[in-house]
Amino acid sequence: MSVRSSLLSVLVVAACGHKAHKPEADPAKVTALANKLIDNSPVPAAVPECKPEELHAPVTVTLRTLLELAGKKPGTEPEQAEWINPHDLDAAAARTLLDSSDATAKREAAAELLAAPAWIVYRVDLVNAPMAMGVKELKIGTIGTRIIRYDKDARPTCATVWNFQNTQAKTDWAISITNKAFVDGAVAKELRDDLTAQYVKLVPRGVPAKPL
Repeated sequence: MSVRSSLLSVLVVAACGHKAHKPEADPAKVTALANKLIDNSPVPAAVPECKPEELHAPVTVTLRTLLELAGKKPGTEPEQAEWINPHDLDAAAARTLLDSSDATAKREAAAELLAAPAWIVYRVDLVNAPMAMGVKELKIGTIGTRIIRYDKDARPTCATVWNFQNTQAKTDWAISITNKAFVDGAVAKELRDDLTAQYVKLVPRGVPAKPL
């Protein structure tokens, strides 16, 4: 074997044996950033309406997840319940930081979150869904949300008010079998699951802006 071939072999082995490290950051910095986002929650008229491309961002989180990232305990009100703040709307890095037991993975996730040029927060403001909450008020469930975009300095740049409802078929089914003074727990759960599914399916996520 030539000297050149031997050198190439050594370099290949070395490259295979040393995995490139991802950037890492202190998770406490994400806690501080999340608190700033919470403190800077605008009313709808305080910032411009989001353009379609502004509804896309590298990091997306529900309000419940944002509270957890900030080190706060979510409240007991329906708007902060886990079922209406689905993890499917959270960026993978946010869930890794909250759920992983691997310290390195958490630091890598923190670096990814801190490097993002923008965040989207999905904030539920209204849960007007009595049957989904077990109350016999025979009407379709409606959820009111604000979709808020923040820049990397935690400043809100735009917001969109967006509402969605139970499917009509699921609502009609629930009404048709609710013949007691209350809504059966299994029926209420079906309605909650339906609202969660509609949220994940229909929420406007936007598309990245095309380069000029």
